[in-house]
Amino acid sequence: MPYTITPLLTGVRNPDQGIMTYQQGYGQKIWLPIWSFLLRGQGHTVLVDTGLDEDEVMEPPGFTDETGLAVTTLSEALEAEGVRPEDVDTVILTHLHDDHCGNNGLFPKARFIVSKTELEFCRDPHPLDHRYDAYFIEDVEFETVDAEAEPLPGIRLLPMPGHTPGTMAVEVETAKGPAVVTGFCCNAKNFPESGPAVCPGVHCDAYQAYDSIQAVKAMADKGAVVLPMHEMGLPEIVKEAGMGQADQAGS
Repeated sequence: MPYTITPLLTGVRNPDQGIMTYQQGYGQKIWLPIWSFLLRGQGHTVLVDTGLDEDEVMEPPGFTDETGLAVTTLSEALEAEGVRPEDVDTVILTHLHDDHCGNNGLFPKARFIVSKTELEFCRDPHPLDHRYDAYFIEDVEFETVDAEAEPLPGIRLLPMPGHTPGTMAVEVETAKGPAVVTGFCCNAKNFPESGPAVCPGVHCDAYQAYDSIQAVKAMADKGAVVLPMHEMGLPEIVKEAGMGQADQAGS
């Protein structure tokens, strides 16, 4: 049985587009949603990223009025899906910036998987990168990978360095074909209809980040559905592709 995908909104920020698209969109304010991805199938309940720390979740003024969406904590989002934290058996962390691993402590029975390179960098980050905090990896026993890996049938981890040293994309097999959670931070504007994909605006190595996003674009060109990490329209992308839990239940 393939997996279904449910994006869970765990927070939102209000930067400008330039934080997503390198040398483009500076000064253009955007809503930047912080998603976790709930994967269900093969007898497993998997979470890709644990989102923003529940203690830091705030809803910026005007967000709900403009978007019709409400920000919840990760616990509330899971509860709405009928999932308890102890039901989650596997947590995959695409990278260890604070808005992607803020709720690791919620999942007492999960195996945690992360890039070995990323974990080592989080323990001794460069002074310029303020998004790392050792607090989020304390008391967590990690399984590490340092190359392409398949931690569960139907889920493939792909190294995509550049945004951070150890960023990983997550390819998920669904009933409608493969979907790719990018791992690196981007939105739909990183993937224009023509020409190359646009390098993520935040990176530790722009050359690597550029090459990684072209690799994801190549997967899209072969039919994979790309799920950009900070795209406002993610629920619609999943629904249109027929990859969600509700979509499969109704099919």
